[in-house]
Amino acid sequence: MDANGQKFWSVSEPSQWNIIGDPAGLEYHTSRRALRLANQRRELQFVDNRELAEERLLITPQTLDSYGNRAYLNTETSSIVSTGSFEGEMEIFTVDSADMKISDMVMGFDGVLYIVLDGEIVMHDRRERWKKQNVQVPGENNFIAWRLAADPQGGVWVLDRENKKLGKVNGMPLHKLSQRKFTPDVGRPCKENANPPKLTVLKKIVWPENENPVAIACNSDSEVAVLTWIEDENARVYRITDEYETSSSIELNGVFYPYSMQWVTEDCIALLVAGPTKESPVYCLDFNQQSAWPVGDLYALKKDFNNGPFLHALDYPPHYPTSTESRALHHLSFPFYAKMGEAKNDPVMAPLDSGDAQMVWHRIYLEAVIPKGCGIKIWLAATDGEKDATAIMPEFWYEHRFGKIYEQTVREDIPVAVWESIPSELPHHAGFLPCKQEVDIAGLFSVLIQRSSRKVRSLKGRYLHLHVQLTGNGRATPEIFSLRAYGSRFSYVNEYLPELYKESVYLPEADELGESTAADFTGRFVSNFEGLLTNIEDRIGGSYLLTSPQTIPAESLPWLAGWLGYEIDDSLEESVQRNFIQSAADLYRWHGTLRGLKLGLEIATQGAVSGGEIVVLEDFRLRRTFATIIGADLDDKDDPLTAGGATNGNSFIGDSLFIGDENKKEFLALFNADLPVEGAEQSAIDTLFDSLAHRVTILVHEEVEAQDMNLISHIARKEIPAHVEYRVLSASSQFLVGMASLVGVDTYLANRKPKSTARIGESYLGKNDFIQGPAALDPRLEGVGSGVPVMKMKNPVAFADDETAEFAEDITLDAAKSRAFGGRKLTKYNWNYKGKGE
Repeated sequence: MDANGQKFWSVSEPSQWNIIGDPAGLEYHTSRRALRLANQRRELQFVDNRELAEERLLITPQTLDSYGNRAYLNTETSSIVSTGSFEGEMEIFTVDSADMKISDMVMGFDGVLYIVLDGEIVMHDRRERWKKQNVQVPGENNFIAWRLAADPQGGVWVLDRENKKLGKVNGMPLHKLSQRKFTPDVGRPCKENANPPKLTVLKKIVWPENENPVAIACNSDSEVAVLTWIEDENARVYRITDEYETSSSIELNGVFYPYSMQWVTEDCIALLVAGPTKESPVYCLDFNQQSAWPVGDLYALKKDFNNGPFLHALDYPPHYPTSTESRALHHLSFPFYAKMGEAKNDPVMAPLDSGDAQMVWHRIYLEAVIPKGCGIKIWLAATDGEKDATAIMPEFWYEHRFGKIYEQTVREDIPVAVWESIPSELPHHAGFLPCKQEVDIAGLFSVLIQRSSRKVRSLKGRYLHLHVQLTGNGRATPEIFSLRAYGSRFSYVNEYLPELYKESVYLPEADELGESTAADFTGRFVSNFEGLLTNIEDRIGGSYLLTSPQTIPAESLPWLAGWLGYEIDDSLEESVQRNFIQSAADLYRWHGTLRGLKLGLEIATQGAVSGGEIVVLEDFRLRRTFATIIGADLDDKDDPLTAGGATNGNSFIGDSLFIGDENKKEFLALFNADLPVEGAEQSAIDTLFDSLAHRVTILVHEEVEAQDMNLISHIARKEIPAHVEYRVLSASSQFLVGMASLVGVDTYLANRKPKSTARIGESYLGKNDFIQGPAALDPRLEGVGSGVPVMKMKNPVAFADDETAEFAEDITLDAAKSRAFGGRKLTKYNWNYKGKGE
């Protein structure tokens, strides 16, 4: 609400825009949070040849692994060879007969090379986990495998082009290390392998009779797309739903017979067409639309492209083959946009509802970027009832224009917005633009809401309907970040001038076409001053925002902190600096206390203390630690807090109660100050208590980053009194549970971390990190492509000093100098007598 009591209604979220058209000419850019022209090229037609496309469908696709090694079919030897890590190539798979045909191969996310051999699927393990490296997947009748797509969740998707079917291969052969014989008295499951390799044909997936599936691809979210052809029509693409059914299709405008498809991102696919073009058409898929045009970015193909299909890969971007290698598909920074697009706030989002049937809509504020040659038109309509926008007659929509291109217009009565020098009409607000203001190009635009060509031009009605049209030149796009409509109109004429100047024309004459009345003109003229004065009044009325820590401009934070005598760290995030200034009074009040320390840490870490990621403990409480920790390993010599402690499995209530091992009570009783003790015992207790006095331990969850540990230490130095020592220690979640039980705070239990790759200087032995590289196609990457690395161990060396003895004299032979290597030990010595000369 502004200084005159006028409220505003905002439209800025994607759910509030109903984008019109199929394909739509507009899109909502999520990262910029803006409505803009779609990044696409319309009326673009790629020339492709059906016969040539059929020939290229017969080319066996190549595949890549995580290292960039490439495997492809050597047609001369009918074998699969790999290359990439070193010069030359290595044969990794051969067929039994030259008549056997390989139609596809794909490196899976599970370390298996899947091969389509004469319509059957062969699993070729690149880690040597099975007794047989090649395992054939049991097939099904009337299913001829042809194309594959690796699924990040494991297995592959299989396309049968001939029978128009789709299947999924799941399961793995039993690991060879788990295959051993058991005695009859050992209970075993009915099936040793509960998840063997299996092909499942998806019965619900069907295509129309006139469509021919030719390609399949799976993205990083395990979403599967299938490309189909229709004779002399645009190609179609389908998505496989979570219920294993086909979605509605999207018509790919501009292409008839693409022969290869891969995902470029989670939402966009790239195609290859058999024609003279030297680019790859890319389409962003919105299955709420029935058709799509290629995106505006240009994905060029190099001159050495050999016209083969895309390579199968485990990540983005896709690769296309050349005569000697493969190249990644990247786009050029030369965008194309649709030249026009439209959107409404109906029916997805209800029209703006003022709740007042007498509402006079006042002014539109638009935060936007409008490049040269671009413009925005907004048509407004007001109704007393919640009417569908499509039912409103065209003559009741009133146009308002934004942009320099509309300053020289034929119709002079259509209002054109002006650029405002302030970032937002909201007092001291920075606005929503992600870029700097630029006169007449970027920033805040405003226009008085009017009914052009009517005698009385004020727009009255409870509901406000919007119809937005963006226009561009194909190289740039306007962007709408936020639209705000104000009402009900605060009229200076009605509020401050005599009745003589007020409107005297009413319905139905007010709705008639014609020149505006004198009173209406006066009201609109005076509104020019109202617009300026209201902004000034709002900024004066909101001046308190310039001294509030949460709303003051970021550059003024040190100034505000200086007024409080508080020094803030510029390296902290802006929100943290604001919270420190907000809590400065409490920090001064509790400075040097445990409460002040916790408050400082809570602010600096943005809630880690209340969230249980940090536990602050006064060390004197540690005299009872051994009786209050639940489930901790008290014999852990490496933990500085429990070194040499006593093990227990007790249940605990409070700080001092313990129930448990009777043999430990004598020791644990030393920590109870209420028991009668002798002089020597009292001296030992006093020494223990003295060593724990004036000390604070800050336990931090082990998942906290190193830079945050430094921040915690910095805050501790600032908030802890000079006579108190402190230490910051990293601890596991189980340890934090025990420590937190002493101080009565909620504990932090992290979700189980997924398996990750071990990293030098960061990983700990036994802490969920694993040393195992991705499977490789090139076996020359020792230990990576063919099982776990096996180090060649040096054989043990037997050694004994020469000894001589007379006849019948005892002799002692000592093999102590024998050696074993690689961390192994000699546990047994075998002595053999050899004759002379042996």
